[in-house]
Amino acid sequence: MFQRLLCSLSVLSLSIAAAHAGEPVTLDTPRLSGIDNFRDLAGTTIAYSTTHDGTMRSGVFYRSNALTPSAADLATLNGLGIKAIYDLRTPSEIAATPDTMITGAAYRNIDIIGSTTSGANITDISFHSAAEAVAMMEQTNRAFVSDAGMRGQFGQLFNELASVDAAQLFHCTAGKDRTGWTAAVLQSIAGVDDATIMANYLATNDYTAARVAATLKALPPSMAAVYEPLLGVQASYLQAGLDQVAAEYGSMDNYLKQGLGLSQETIYVLRGKLVEYNNLPGQAGLIGNAAAGAELLRQLQSSELSGTYSAYNYYLQSAIDAGTLGGVESQVGGQVHADAASYLLRQNAMIEQAAAAFASGSDLKVGQHRLWSTALASYLGTDGSAHADSSNEHSQGLMLGITQRFSQQLSARGGFGYSKGSVGGAGGEADTDFTFINLGARYGLTSLERGVFVDANASAGYVDYDSKRELGGGLGTARGDTHGNLTGATLALGYRAPLSGMTLEPSLGFRISHLDLQGFQEKGSELALDVDGIKQTRRSAVANLDVAFTPMTIGAWQLVPGLRVGYERALGDQQVDSESHLLGLDIEQRAAFDNRDQFSGGVNLMASLGALSVGAEVGANGGGDSHGFNGGLKASYAF
Repeated sequence: MFQRLLCSLSVLSLSIAAAHAGEPVTLDTPRLSGIDNFRDLAGTTIAYSTTHDGTMRSGVFYRSNALTPSAADLATLNGLGIKAIYDLRTPSEIAATPDTMITGAAYRNIDIIGSTTSGANITDISFHSAAEAVAMMEQTNRAFVSDAGMRGQFGQLFNELASVDAAQLFHCTAGKDRTGWTAAVLQSIAGVDDATIMANYLATNDYTAARVAATLKALPPSMAAVYEPLLGVQASYLQAGLDQVAAEYGSMDNYLKQGLGLSQETIYVLRGKLVEYNNLPGQAGLIGNAAAGAELLRQLQSSELSGTYSAYNYYLQSAIDAGTLGGVESQVGGQVHADAASYLLRQNAMIEQAAAAFASGSDLKVGQHRLWSTALASYLGTDGSAHADSSNEHSQGLMLGITQRFSQQLSARGGFGYSKGSVGGAGGEADTDFTFINLGARYGLTSLERGVFVDANASAGYVDYDSKRELGGGLGTARGDTHGNLTGATLALGYRAPLSGMTLEPSLGFRISHLDLQGFQEKGSELALDVDGIKQTRRSAVANLDVAFTPMTIGAWQLVPGLRVGYERALGDQQVDSESHLLGLDIEQRAAFDNRDQFSGGVNLMASLGALSVGAEVGANGGGDSHGFNGGLKASYAF
C-alpha cells in the first residue's frame, strides 16, 4: 500500500540525511542536519513582502518535516521559543517516525488525511508510472479543497494556529504536501504574491535535494523512476489545489470562510501574527497629532494586542483592507487631555473678566463695601489645524464676592466661585469642575478715582477632572478621572482718566497661571492610556481698556453703559501638550488652541437703584483659529 511505502521511504531518507550534517548554513533560519526541510514560513533568505506595504514576521510559524533532530538540532529548536507543535500525519506515520519533543512545547496531532477523514482512500491508490504518481499528487492537493473531512481538519489547524500567542511549528512526514498546502494558505492570508508562494513551495526541492537523491539512489532504477514525483514537489501539485479553490469557492477568502469555517476574526488574527505593516493606510501624508496617533497604531503591531483576538487587531486588519484608518489616528492619542489643560490655563483670565466690574471700588465711599455676584458663561471654538483636530470649550459658573474701600487710595476684594467646563476635541470630552477663591486689591497713587493705579489679582482652586474618549473602529470608550490644582495671579499698572462723557481706564500687566493635574489611568478600552500628570505654566502680557460712559437717568434708575477691549500675548512657548503611555509606547498630543495672540471685546450695562445694581455684559474673543463669545449677569448691593 502506498502509505506504508511512503513511510518507509521517509524513514530511509531521514537516515541518509543525517550524514549531511556538515552542510553550510545559508539561511537566516537555522539549518538542521536531522530535519532538512525545517524553515521559517516568513521566507528563505529574506522575509517576504506582502500587499499593503507589509513584511512577514520571522519566528512566528515554522514548517518542517518529521521532528528527528540531532542533539545540536534539538538545542537549536529549544532556543526558538516554540510553544506548540502540530503533527499533521496519520497514526501509522507517527508510529514509524515519532517526533522528538521540543522543551516547553505542547503537542497536537491533527490527522489531515487519516482514517478520521473522508479522504483516507487517497493513500491506498496503486500506480505503475510517474504520470500516475503526478496525477495522484495533484489530486491530493485538490482534495485539500474538495474533501469535507480534510477541510474540517485544516479548519481545526488554522484555529489552533490563531489561538496560541507564541512561536509554533507544523509538519508532516516530508514537510512538503500537507505542510506545503498549509504554508501556501498562510502566506496567501498574509498577502504574499502568487509567484513568491509558488517559489516557497518549490524550495522544498532545494532543501531536501540531498536526501531525495540518496533515497532514489537506494531504490531500483525502475522503482525510482515511478516514485520520484512523490519525493519532491512540482508546481502543478500546488496549482491543482489553488485551481480547485477558484473553481469551488471563487477566492481564497471564500475557501477560508465557507470551506474551512474560519471567522473573519480568526483570519485577521492569523494575518496579524504573520505580517507587520511598515506604513498604515494614509500614514505617510499625516502630520501633527494624527501622525503621532497613526505611528502609535503602527507600533502597537509589536505589542500583545497584535495577532490576538483583540479589538485592536480586528480594527487594524479591517483598516488595512479598507485602506483608511477611519479617523482613529486622530482620536487614539488623547488630544482632549491637552485641550482640557489649555482651557484650564485660561480660566484665570475669565474669572478676572467676570469680576472686573467690581474690581476698582471707585464707586464706593471710604469704609463702604459692596456684596456682588456674577454668573459667567463662555464658549470658544478652535478650528482644526495641521497639528490638531478642532476643539470646543463651554463654561458656566457663578461667583460671589465682596469689595471694600479702605481709603481714598486703597480697595480690596475677595470672592469664591464655581465653574463647570466641558471641553471636546478629537472624539473626546473632558468635564472640569473648578472651585476657586479669588483675591485682589487696587491702589491708586493719588486716589482710586483718578490717576495711576496698581491692580493685583490672585486665584487658587481645586479641579475635578473626568474624561471619556470614543475611539471609533470598535475600540470602545476610554474613560479617566483625576484632580489637581489651578493657581494664577495678575499684576497690572493702569491709569484712570475721567473725561467729558466717559472715564477711560487703560492698563498693562503680566499674568501667570499654573496647572498641576495628577496623572491617571484610563479604563474601558484596550487602547486606554496611562496619562502623565500635566504640570504647565502659562505666562502672558495683558492690555485692557475699560470705558465707562456718563450715567443716564431713566426714572429712578441710573444706567451706566460701558465697553471693554483686551489683548493678551503669550510669552515663551504657548503650546500645551499632553503625554501618555500605552504598553510601553509613548504618545504626545498638542492642544488645538495654539494662539500666541488673543483679542477680546465686549459691552456692558449696569442699572442702579439706590444701593442695588444689576447688569449684564456680552462679548466676543478670538485669535488665530479660535473664536468665541462670553457673557454674564451681575448683581450687587452696597452698604
